[in-house]
Amino acid sequence: MTLRRVFEPLKIRNVELAHRVVRTAHGTHFAHQYLTDDFIEFHRARAEGGCALTILETASVHPSSPLTILNFDDRIIPDYQRLMTAIRPYGMKIFQQLWHGGHLYPTVSGEPPWGVSNIPGAAMGIVPIPMKERQIRELIDAFAQAAVRCKEGGLDGVEIHAAHGYLFHQFLSPIYNNRTDAWGGDIRNRMRFLQETLRAVRNAVGQDFVVGMRVSASQAPNNITEGDLIEVIKSIESEDLIDFLDASWGDYFRMDTMNSAMHDPAGYELASSGRLTAVSRVPRIVAGRFRTLEEAEQVLRDGTADLISMVRAHIADPDIVRKTRDGRVSEVRPCIGCNQGCIGGLFREGRLGCLVNPAVGYESSLSEHRLCRTRAAKKVLVVGGGPAGLEAARIAALAGHRVLLVEATNQLGGLVNVAKLAPKLSGIADITQWLAAEIERVGVEIRLHSYMDADDVRSFASDIVLIATGSRPRMDGMQIGDAGEAASGVELPHVCSSLDLLTDRSLEFGENALVLDDVGHFEALAAAEYLVSKGVAVNFVTRFPNLAPYVESTGRVVPALERLYAGDFTLYPRHHLVAIHPGYADIRPIQSRKIRRIPADRVVLVTPNEPERRLYDELNGDLPHVKLIGDALAPRDVQRAIADGRRAAWSLAT
Repeated sequence: MTLRRVFEPLKIRNVELAHRVVRTAHGTHFAHQYLTDDFIEFHRARAEGGCALTILETASVHPSSPLTILNFDDRIIPDYQRLMTAIRPYGMKIFQQLWHGGHLYPTVSGEPPWGVSNIPGAAMGIVPIPMKERQIRELIDAFAQAAVRCKEGGLDGVEIHAAHGYLFHQFLSPIYNNRTDAWGGDIRNRMRFLQETLRAVRNAVGQDFVVGMRVSASQAPNNITEGDLIEVIKSIESEDLIDFLDASWGDYFRMDTMNSAMHDPAGYELASSGRLTAVSRVPRIVAGRFRTLEEAEQVLRDGTADLISMVRAHIADPDIVRKTRDGRVSEVRPCIGCNQGCIGGLFREGRLGCLVNPAVGYESSLSEHRLCRTRAAKKVLVVGGGPAGLEAARIAALAGHRVLLVEATNQLGGLVNVAKLAPKLSGIADITQWLAAEIERVGVEIRLHSYMDADDVRSFASDIVLIATGSRPRMDGMQIGDAGEAASGVELPHVCSSLDLLTDRSLEFGENALVLDDVGHFEALAAAEYLVSKGVAVNFVTRFPNLAPYVESTGRVVPALERLYAGDFTLYPRHHLVAIHPGYADIRPIQSRKIRRIPADRVVLVTPNEPERRLYDELNGDLPHVKLIGDALAPRDVQRAIADGRRAAWSLAT
């Protein structure tokens, strides 16, 4: 497709955007009340890569609802100025999203937050303090003063966050807003807080500063509908209170809708947001898992929106616009829609990450723009063609070394080649396919079907050896919940690993299966869903109190549960597998010795893998420069494996 519309400029009030690809607000947690160097470098990389506009993640306007960026007083102004000094040379425009969370999150002091009523919030069940007239007026003024600070800091505009279940959304909601005063009742009254805030912001910043609004309909029954928001949009635009509309979808009732994963197609939000943009007469932004500029081009041609948000695509590759414009589309690192680092990382590590891009949050030290080519090329051997080995080979070659990658099997990709066989997981292979193409492009020599033992490695006489031999399933029946009591019967023929389940076409499933999850990631869910898709009744046994806790925040568990419960699926949380017998198994609660017998014609063990490090152990101390990376170092996940590969090869540049 010819990219005609996507590279057209667009003006929002007095702000000229170079083209139509933007980044709407997304939490990084790189700011700690005020802007850090990591925060600025993250945004500098996206500016350098050619993004037209970034809307900074939510800035809290009042102490009753703090967040990672505090816009309570003038201390934020010099931080904004420092950010704009870094960004201005590249032409990217910057808006700040202004926010109050209402009843969703507690304050730092532990005091209840302010809310529209005393109805508990959806996120944590907090009962808020219902706002009085005085508090409402205080917050209206707080938003106006926060907008002024953005203007004084040199930013190009602000966005009022009236979506996703936060305070303005709560006032708009017929569920949470049960007020009988002027701020509740019909939609005209429920929108009053938002409308008066926008009036105050416009009066405070004047006509030469961009003001926008983000809105979203809820999927919760009897909550905010597209019809409600159409009335809100028409009323607010009739007063010329906003210069752009940012239309999204969802709230905390369905968080997976706000940040959908690989199971949803590009543009999935348009079913809702497109109804809102259809009535707006200001420049309109839409989001919805757009991964390529070709997908953005199609929406622009359809007339659904004027600007396309590509947040996660820019996390995966900050140079997506520049590479595409230069005709290097194949070099764009793909977002695979896993949400593991960009969403899950906010909960797991407390900061943004990315499965496919280890430089996220470390732009100043790990960005490829900072990679120095070596002055003395070395002969580098990489053993293993999984994610860690592929990334290590790629970076070592980019640094100027002579790299040979050997892989024992007939294809590159490692265990990702197994994971992609599970339902709704085919997209995970996009990253290993990209890495395989990239190592060929940058000149890595590749040998498949090449098993190497220690003597083979020694005879190669390399300067540096990187061992990325991966891991193998641990089938001994040990479980972390009660490590002293391994399950018996693991040697029976109907017991298998998830790897066997997805690759061995001769396996018979029977009518009932037991899936043991001792890991808490997506692997066991994938195994269970695969079996359910074959018509098998699945009993899911796990030591965890809830399903797949390490990926619960990624937005992938709820849709998976919907698919599982469409079949025959039973969950046994906080349970231990005691014994496996032909046709059945014995399980018990971890906190009890009471045995429950359940049918099990097929048993799938998903437990922490064993690292395959025999080659490293034979070579370590024998050769001077041997390093273990990826699952061979410690079985973890694809994100950690790629990061291992990046860091191991990075040190070779010097």
